[in-house]
Amino acid sequence: MTHPQKHHHHRVMGLDPERAIYGTVVLMSVLAVYTGWEGHPHFLGIAVVIVLPTLALMLAHLFAGSMTRHMAVRRALTRPEWRQLLRDDAEFLLVAIPPITALGISWLSPLDVFDTIGVILGLGTLNLAGWGFYAGYRAGMTGWRLFASALAGGGIGVLVIAIQIVFKPH
Repeated sequence: MTHPQKHHHHRVMGLDPERAIYGTVVLMSVLAVYTGWEGHPHFLGIAVVIVLPTLALMLAHLFAGSMTRHMAVRRALTRPEWRQLLRDDAEFLLVAIPPITALGISWLSPLDVFDTIGVILGLGTLNLAGWGFYAGYRAGMTGWRLFASALAGGGIGVLVIAIQIVFKPH
């Protein structure tokens, strides 16, 4: 019986960049949609909008990964395999820490809820640019290519924000 190849990602401070990037884009998308909701949102509502989609993303990835793994190994997974899957996919929850931290700081500041969402979206964009820079650097890029790699990451964040601006109710 053959075992599937494991992906070996470059981890940064224990975090898998793929999960960090997916999670950041999903959270930014959800927050961008949140700003179009009727009524006046509050800080607790934003916290829920950050935590619940992150949890859903983790559970979806865990389910998809476990089903894929079951099919690949053609048997029930062992406890150690389940623990590894859970440990890996729990990393999605770490993605919620920076926006929740920014939310807590903003709650103590004079910023209102909509300004806070803007700050979180901006930080998400910078985060994606940082991952783009890191990936380019690890790939040996220099000069304009390294700049373009960072710009590509940040561009995804800007695209999410632009979609929100274009499609939110006016």
